[in-house]
Amino acid sequence: MTAAGLAGPALLASATAIAAPNQATHQHTAIPAYWGPDTGAGAELFARLEQNVPTSEIVVLNGSDSKPQAPFNQAWAETIEEIHGAGALAIGYVDTGYYGFGFPPVAPHPTRLDGPGHGGSSVADWTAQILQDIDDWYALYGAYGVDGIFLDQSVASCGTAADPDLYVDLYAAISDYISGNYPGAYIILNPGLPVEPCYGDVADTIVTFEGSYDKYMGDEVPPASWQLESATPEKFWHLVYDVPDEAAMADVVARSKQQNAGYVYVTDDQLAFDSSGTVLDYPWDTLPPYWHAELIEAAGVVDTVVPDPPDGLDATAASGTSAARVSLTWNNPWDNVATVGYEVFSGGVSIGTTYDNAMTVTGLLPSTSYSFQVKAWDVAGNVSDLSCPLLVTTPAAAAAPILSPSACLSASVARYQAAYVDPFTHRRVFINSDNNTATGYDLSPGQPAGIDHMIENGALYRHAGPGWAWTQVSGVSPLVSTAGDVYVWEVPISALSGAAATQVVVFQASSPDAYSAALTVTQGDGC
Repeated sequence: MTAAGLAGPALLASATAIAAPNQATHQHTAIPAYWGPDTGAGAELFARLEQNVPTSEIVVLNGSDSKPQAPFNQAWAETIEEIHGAGALAIGYVDTGYYGFGFPPVAPHPTRLDGPGHGGSSVADWTAQILQDIDDWYALYGAYGVDGIFLDQSVASCGTAADPDLYVDLYAAISDYISGNYPGAYIILNPGLPVEPCYGDVADTIVTFEGSYDKYMGDEVPPASWQLESATPEKFWHLVYDVPDEAAMADVVARSKQQNAGYVYVTDDQLAFDSSGTVLDYPWDTLPPYWHAELIEAAGVVDTVVPDPPDGLDATAASGTSAARVSLTWNNPWDNVATVGYEVFSGGVSIGTTYDNAMTVTGLLPSTSYSFQVKAWDVAGNVSDLSCPLLVTTPAAAAAPILSPSACLSASVARYQAAYVDPFTHRRVFINSDNNTATGYDLSPGQPAGIDHMIENGALYRHAGPGWAWTQVSGVSPLVSTAGDVYVWEVPISALSGAAATQVVVFQASSPDAYSAALTVTQGDGC
């Protein structure tokens, strides 16, 4: 995110009054969601946001290295698809680094060493990296619903005395590139400071404050007069951190409305530094404890309206060797402010609650019928009626814990697939990739020997020996998809050292341990 004070020379004169001629009475929340959806905790936070429409309207996703999440990651794709499908905007993060300009006391900001700018800090270096990051978001995840781009660390002033349009022309060119190549894209600038009116047509929304509670409530960065006078408060977004409690949050939201900001996000999280002043942690990696109250404050209504009953209730049933489970999904119900949770019933009895519009019910009996219904509740605690019931019959018990193992091998990729029907902790694929039993790890008696590589859940490992010693292969995310019990992995042949034209493969799971039959796969087997 932006560093305080990096406005560029000759920052505009700002209005000192707090109250605007036009004030935002009903706001939306816009969240810089700087965490990954590929952990349980991260996925739950995103699931919460997906339910919080219509008040929660913008969600910015930031890859793990402040760039598009690469290589392609299924969890990120599904999250983008779900945010977009819920009616919010899924926005990709792109660092613009103030275009490499240094604004004392901050030195010129270099591009990434692994990017097209190769660690340089010239305008050309930054242009190359910015365009590449924009293209990568759409190439990797555009099909899943990327709605636009968040241009972070942007300059607030139009230009310099020598070149009055120097900075704004650079950002206008990026804006034109996005609009020209990705029609309909929503564009956000984040200087974190009041901007000059020259930026009015460059972006749909501009972050005109990013900073601490004390700075915000102390009027250290008053809004620009054109913001106060604007008839479109959605043009402006305020980000405020280190807000200690719910009462302080309410004060911040009230002030943001007075300052005509149509978007707001408030958190108790803090900006953390080490002893040298280097940022250790940005305050955008979780939701605040007063999040539900914040949604109500932003919406600016007394919420007495109950959500609609959830509809579209659907189920996928599966049985393991001794127990069955049902995975339920339903549509987000309409609410005037924000739905925040659901209660699931079986046979009229409550069996659990969830933030997500999905739940997996376990411990059921095979070959048995069950009836399910769902209620929704909103931020004010208003509870919907029950959904229509859904009758589900679980299938018969599975004959084995790992079913339908298959594999194929081409000159460029190996693909592995199996159904794991019991609730295992680890799902593995053991691969004798060089077709040599004298190298690699020997599995239990009766199982293949010479295992050179192992896929475990979502990671690829190379045998490092002796014994059970493995090194993760970097840059490879083999898990392509999961659909119910079926897991599919793909691995580039280049990642399998010593790869031969024939492989021996066995699927394994734990705990408890279970193995599939071993497969011998030859290159060209229809991959």
